Amino acid sequence: MAEFSVIKESEAPKRTTYPNAISKRMATYEQYVAQVGKGKVGKLEPTQAETPRALAMRISRAGSRTGKPVRAWVVDGVVYFAVA
Repeated sequence: MAEFSVIKESEAPKRTTYPNAISKRMATYEQYVAQVGKGKVGKLEPTQAETPRALAMRISRAGSRTGKPVRAWVVDGVVYFAVA
């Protein structure tokens, strides 16, 4: 089990923020979610540096951040997603 303690706020390390590149990528996936309307399906094809699993995870997390449930699935290395 984890060890718990209480320290002064001034002793705690500062909260880190996302680097600019990560923020941009997160915003891109949030835009993808916003563009898929009812009855439509988004399609993400990975490039050589990406995996379908990573894309599916990013699009699902973008849905969570925007409050829109996303259902993602992979067929033949391509990620498809629908927004509820």
